[in-house]
Amino acid sequence: MSAMHEFNPVLRNIFLKQEKRLKDHFRPGVSNVDIQLQDQVINIRRSEFFQFPCFWVKSPERALYPVSWMKTNDVSHPVRYNPGKNALLYERYIYEIDKTVTFRVIDPGKDLAVFSSWHNNKRVSVYWELEGSVDKHREYIEKNLADPHLIPVIMEINGEPAGYFEFYWTKEDRLGPYYDSHDYDRGFHFLIGNRKFLGIKNTDAALKCVVHYLFLDDPRTIKIMAEPRWDNQKVLQYVDSFPVWRRIKEFDFPHKRAVLLECTRERLFVGEHL
Repeated sequence: MSAMHEFNPVLRNIFLKQEKRLKDHFRPGVSNVDIQLQDQVINIRRSEFFQFPCFWVKSPERALYPVSWMKTNDVSHPVRYNPGKNALLYERYIYEIDKTVTFRVIDPGKDLAVFSSWHNNKRVSVYWELEGSVDKHREYIEKNLADPHLIPVIMEINGEPAGYFEFYWTKEDRLGPYYDSHDYDRGFHFLIGNRKFLGIKNTDAALKCVVHYLFLDDPRTIKIMAEPRWDNQKVLQYVDSFPVWRRIKEFDFPHKRAVLLECTRERLFVGEHL
């Protein structure tokens, strides 16, 4: 019997009661585990374990909201409900790097200085083009916090600020018109600002956590898109090595030439990439 095929409150309680055991068991390379109950054995696959949101997602499930629609720039899309500043969104221990990755909503009261220092670093500003004063960066953060289609996020590794991410809904984003976007498609931009967390192992862990979070945050999300600059070779080399991503096409925004990338829920979870 597969635990998630007939998911009900009893099985949900089994997952919650077995949280520590399951997290200890599902180390890299482990595909399944049997849970012995009084009258049956429940087999839990790795793909099912990583789709149980309560283990990692800290904010309420978006599926609890009734769906209503609105228009932004003549584009019809669901009304979005975003968490407030400093809200903890996601937390997961990553065996491959022996570190814990967390995402929380940026809070200018505590994050402005590090955010500004990252964007005034040439390694970051060559792609983000946001170098400038603290006041400019405060305005940028506040604008993003007030934007319902976007969640500005600080990634921490072992409690230390490591990077900045923007999680967005593609339907009403500038990306939406460039492909067949659906109501719950997500996208993201990112930077690793803290040099001590650069390197392929840390980047791999961070980007796997991103797609994991975005798929768990709303079960209606089937695709995650990205649109790096066509000449960002480090990012493109990474996605070419990670089979959940597909290059869809090159295209031109008004401000840059980009590569459209796609990650699907099925490829991530069925492929046991987490």
